[in-house]
Amino acid sequence: MDSFEEVFDCSRALVFGIGGSGDVVGTLPTVRLLEQHGIETVIGGLAWERSIVDPQPGPRSIDELDEVDRVSESLALGSGDTRTHDGIAFAETAVASCLGCDVAFLDVTDGAEGFGEGLETACDRLDIDVVIGVDSGGDVLASGSEPGIVSPLADGISLAALAQLSLPTCIGMFGYGSDGELTLSELHRNVGSVAADGGLLGAWGLSPMVGDELERIVEEIPTDASRLPLRVSRGDVGTHSIRDGKRTVELTPASTVTFYLETATVANHSDMASIVSGTCSLEDADRRLRSEGFDTELSYERSRDDDG
Repeated sequence: MDSFEEVFDCSRALVFGIGGSGDVVGTLPTVRLLEQHGIETVIGGLAWERSIVDPQPGPRSIDELDEVDRVSESLALGSGDTRTHDGIAFAETAVASCLGCDVAFLDVTDGAEGFGEGLETACDRLDIDVVIGVDSGGDVLASGSEPGIVSPLADGISLAALAQLSLPTCIGMFGYGSDGELTLSELHRNVGSVAADGGLLGAWGLSPMVGDELERIVEEIPTDASRLPLRVSRGDVGTHSIRDGKRTVELTPASTVTFYLETATVANHSDMASIVSGTCSLEDADRRLRSEGFDTELSYERSRDDDG
């Protein structure tokens, strides 16, 4: 893909949050933009919640979900009734209830290779001709050297899987700096590197109409990275505390914009995507990242579980 306008020639898009939890909320501006251009959309996200929501470490597989229709090994369509067998609801569940539509639940337990194969199959069966993976905050642009990275596993698997698809894909980055994993200077540097290689495809801002809809959704879902851009759109720029005061982020008007980036270019700048590429299980992807010195979100969740 050379420019984001190419997406408008497609007929049906899968737009999913690539990092789990509240990333699905950050897809809304893109979904509404595509719909305005007559493109049917399937909205979705990874079946992976933060430990404050789901005490079981790691993502959930489709086999662990109730009230879903399996489309492939990596994707199932669910609703506001979708739960795990032990009763855990996801951010995607709340989005389905708020929007009154089916939502895709994505399973990354088969690693980057397995996830990509399952996505390819699902897109064929659902007549999807473009896939947009949306990250809230910007950590998908991490090169691997940044000390603030806390979620390399989900982003790395999603990015590597998207890079292997045969159909057109791109990355959407919503909420510039709103997750606190990358500093503004790191984000500026990394966006600049991708742009220098021809990977910046376009951008779209948060409109008041979509902002009102987003506000109704974030009332139901605990997500800093997708909630803070809404506050910025209402004029609340500057320093914000997130994660119960454990981090601070500096937000600018750029936080209200979704930047669209060419998938392969982003993947080429990502150590995480390179490390997990070709993996066929979550455990293998996690092991590879940890062997390269990364602290993964899975290992963090397991340590919390052991402490509890």
